[in-house]
Amino acid sequence: MFSKRIVRGLATLAVLTVSASACTGSESGSSSGSAGGQGGTLTVVSQGAPASLDPAKANVGSDNWFVNLTYDTVLRQDKRGKTGPGLATKWGYVGTGNKEFEFTLRSGLKFADGSPLDAKAVAASLNYSRKNGLNVSWTSAIDSVKATGPLTVRIHCSSPNPILPQLLNQLLMVGSVISPKGLASPKQMGTKSFGAGPYVLDTASTASGDHYTYKPNPHYWDKKKIHWKKVVIKIVSNPNSGLQAVKTGQADAMAITANQADTAKAGGLKVIGSPNVFLGVNLADRGGTLAKPLKDVRVRQALNYAVDRDAITKAVVQKYGHSTSQISLPGLDGFAADYDNRYPYDPSKAKKLLAEAGYPDGFPLKVETQGFFGIDLVTQAVVQQWKKIGITADVTTDTTVGQWLTNATSKKYPALGFGYGGAASYALSLDWMLPHATAFNPFASSDPKLSSMLAAAAAADQDKQPALYQNVMRYVVDEAWFVSVMRMDGLYAFNSKKLTGFDTAPSYLPELAWTVAPK
Repeated sequence: MFSKRIVRGLATLAVLTVSASACTGSESGSSSGSAGGQGGTLTVVSQGAPASLDPAKANVGSDNWFVNLTYDTVLRQDKRGKTGPGLATKWGYVGTGNKEFEFTLRSGLKFADGSPLDAKAVAASLNYSRKNGLNVSWTSAIDSVKATGPLTVRIHCSSPNPILPQLLNQLLMVGSVISPKGLASPKQMGTKSFGAGPYVLDTASTASGDHYTYKPNPHYWDKKKIHWKKVVIKIVSNPNSGLQAVKTGQADAMAITANQADTAKAGGLKVIGSPNVFLGVNLADRGGTLAKPLKDVRVRQALNYAVDRDAITKAVVQKYGHSTSQISLPGLDGFAADYDNRYPYDPSKAKKLLAEAGYPDGFPLKVETQGFFGIDLVTQAVVQQWKKIGITADVTTDTTVGQWLTNATSKKYPALGFGYGGAASYALSLDWMLPHATAFNPFASSDPKLSSMLAAAAAADQDKQPALYQNVMRYVVDEAWFVSVMRMDGLYAFNSKKLTGFDTAPSYLPELAWTVAPK
């Protein structure tokens, strides 16, 4: 019962962190090819409506397909994690230190409304997104964005920012270029499209919250990337209904959870997946402000040794995940493979460490967790195991995102349940490791050695950064800043006889806008 409850609860989390959308065929058999290499209608089923169609205010992961259909990006990332050209054909850091970045746009580009897409328009779009986005911490180092020529744009940062190529791609969406007409009407961007992507939103055939219809952009610079005559994203909240539609041929693909994988395979569908999120409990009060024991690294390490990660992982995701002690994913720059099992399950060692720290009988601990996406179920599994070493947890469960943000940043809870999608180490450090208050570091924990390591990594040449960031990960795991429990795969089931180009990888979503095409 516990296993099934966890899997059901985590269903939404898996979808949101990879993609809230699932790709399906139309009611008339959309995947069949047609003249010119285009399919008919591709219908994309999402479990929830987008937060906004404004790329600066859209949720990364859950809203990507809604946005990427209509907004092209400065650069693009492929499934191997390699950065490639998008609207720009030339790009790179200028000088050393990762503070200056310049790119050159293609010539002759146009927005969907027919207006020219030049350096001035792109600079205005980037300045809007960096100041108004949901993830302004990622762009906080950017000091200015200016057009330095008709097709060239220069980004200046006040401190090293090594992830500008990632920020400008289709996954993080900061580089989704908005037209001057859209910037002049920011409120309209929530429900209309003002981009230069392969499709435009057909507002006459769209009902917000129910279905979103897209048609080809006649001004798109690469017509070969337009694989469908029409794309429809339909909001369907029941994942079982979606899977049944794919199995019966009414749909082509969808995002699924681990407990649906066998059913999907039995129905003749192909199942693909890759690690996309990690879950656990954040030991946020590392200075012992509220919970004095957490100031001692031995206590934090004891809380790690007391958790049977393998048992929880098996109960939650069966074989579609992996227990882990770190907060990075395979394929990302900070992933340290040798630290996946840094804290093997050892309750005896946990008790010994507690005794050495002066807490042989344990201690009480207030814990906040999120009562959505199944994060609370993982938290409950952890605190149940903590009881065996004398830790009595008083758990508060928030039921809305607003409540969670308020409580997580209130500094009233020394430990916080979490779910977090994969991110490059620089972005991760802004949320978790640097001494400023965030929902993942509410007490603004300060560690001079860690800050120094992060500064050196951010300023280093690109080829040297992975080794430096992996050392950062080893350091924070040794310091036991958190109890990471597992990483979970984002899974998709699709009809491989009908679709091609439907791929996923760590920090990569199936490319509906460019690569998913009729077979």
